[in-house]
Amino acid sequence: MAFWSDALSEPKRQHRFILDMPMLGVDREGGGEPGSAYVRYLAKAINKPSYTIGETEHKFLGNTFYYPGALTWDNITATIVNSVDPNGDQMLYRALYQAGYYDPSDQGAYFLDGSGRPGTPNKAFAQRAMGTVKILELNGAGVEIDSWTLNNAWITNVKFGDLDYAGEELLNIELTMRYDWATYLSTGNAQAELNDSRGAPDVFSRGIG
Repeated sequence: MAFWSDALSEPKRQHRFILDMPMLGVDREGGGEPGSAYVRYLAKAINKPSYTIGETEHKFLGNTFYYPGALTWDNITATIVNSVDPNGDQMLYRALYQAGYYDPSDQGAYFLDGSGRPGTPNKAFAQRAMGTVKILELNGAGVEIDSWTLNNAWITNVKFGDLDYAGEELLNIELTMRYDWATYLSTGNAQAELNDSRGAPDVFSRGIG
């Protein structure tokens, strides 16, 4: 039955999601302490995965025929709130170095006295700086109904936001991620759990007494 005629069948909603980036900003050299690490409530918006299939054409006797080519998963952009604690700037700046980046002073020291390193960003380090990135979609009861896993995700672009004396909005950070492919998983019993009145919280009496 359609959701507009049955209250127990509902559409998915944009604001019901959780973004997992478990290793972003974690200070691994400091014993794995979170420090200025990403936390879930900082997420503001994210694109869901999308893909593009290439095409090859063949012309024959005035007609054109098309054949599917290689599949490419498109980049995803996430927006997170740039907070003071955890510090959003420090979080993404740390991730840059964890991805294998060395600035010119570090690289120069290697050639002068051997104390630095001539390293550059690499895929293994960049992925480890993010951990396993997941987008979890929820229903109205807070039950996970869908999940997208971005396999081998790493950051390709970061925008730390714009400052403006006339502005009052929250300062955001936009980060773009590249990944090799996405894995989708549907939780089949989510609707049943929502429909089960025995597991539903008593929202009317909670906190009253």
